[in-house]
Formats: sequence, C-alpha cells, structure tokens
Amino acid sequence: MYRTSFLRFFVAACTFEAAASAIDLTPRYVTTASDGVRSRHPCFLDGNKKYAVTLDSETELLPGEGAAIFNFTKFRRAVMKLTQSPLKPSLGSDLVDLALYRKTAERLLPDGAIHPVIVSEDSEVLPINRWRSKQLVFDYEFAGAQMRESVIFLELNPTSQIIVQIRAGEADFTTVSSRGLSIIRRWHEVTPDLEHGGN
Repeated sequence: MYRTSFLRFFVAACTFEAAASAIDLTPRYVTTASDGVRSRHPCFLDGNKKYAVTLDSETELLPGEGAAIFNFTKFRRAVMKLTQSPLKPSLGSDLVDLALYRKTAERLLPDGAIHPVIVSEDSEVLPINRWRSKQLVFDYEFAGAQMRESVIFLELNPTSQIIVQIRAGEADFTTVSSRGLSIIRRWHEVTPDLEHGGN
C-alpha cells in the first residue's frame, strides 16, 4: 500500500511540459545475441537507434506516462525515474541559469515533501558518452520519513536533455544512488549486429 502510494506520487511529481527531445523513455525490450548467448534488455528508442540498460533481479522497471520508473525492490522507499526535461540543453554553454535549475529541481519533488533543502550540487556526475550533467541533492521529510533525492539534469547530446531522479530513505540513499547510477552508466546503443547476433 505504501509503495503504491509512493510510486503514484513519484509518477505525478513532474507534470509540466517537457522540452522537445527525440528519445522516447517508455520502456521497451530488445533481445541481443553475442557468442551464441541471447539476452533480453529494456531499451529506449531515439529515432532508429535503440539504447539498452542492464537490470538485476532486484530491480523492477515500470512505464509511467512517457517515463521509466526503476523500483529497487529491496528498499521500501527507493525508486529511480527517467523523464524528459522541461529545460532546453544548456550545460555545455556559458548560458547556464543555476537558479532556474535549482527551481526546476525543487518542483520535481513530491507534493508532500516538507522543508526541502539542497544539501549538495555537483556537475559531470556521469562523465561518459560525452554527456553533460548537473546534479542537485535534496533532503526533506515525506509521509513521516526522512528522505534524500537527487535530481540529475542529463544532456545526452546538444539537443536532448532528460532528468534522472533517484529517491530513497536517507539511510539507504548512498546505496540506492550507487545502484541507480550504475544502471545509467551501462546505457549502450544496441547495434544491428548485436540485435541479430552478428560478429
């Protein structure tokens, strides 16, 4: 009951219009083959390209209104959400409006968040694939629990920015955040030879 309510708040947290972006964050699945071994992976479509991630048995992936929600089943309040960003990509330029990023990140917290406070800000937390990123971490109280949440604005390319939100109870956040970021770091393009088992 608590988890269902918590996920409902998480899906509803971002209700404003997203900036134009080609990538579709609705989870789909692709089967790849390598050295005769076939594997099924969740993936996201970007035009004709497919980008897959790898999950373990303790992570459940759910669709949510054009978003992807990763439910970490061993942790009662732990989820990660990928959604479109309402901001235009700017992290690779000198035009970054930090106040706007802070305000937008706070708007993404659940409606029931009490006394949210920014506890850290970092840049380039996912320094792979030429991605640019800005992370803000918040502490707040939600439904009587002390929560911590990171909001990462992640630019996949100069025209596409998504948001990665990772939420957990304060005591579990470091472990959950590490697991979430590990999933994103394993983001990879599924080329036709992988999908069809070629060498």
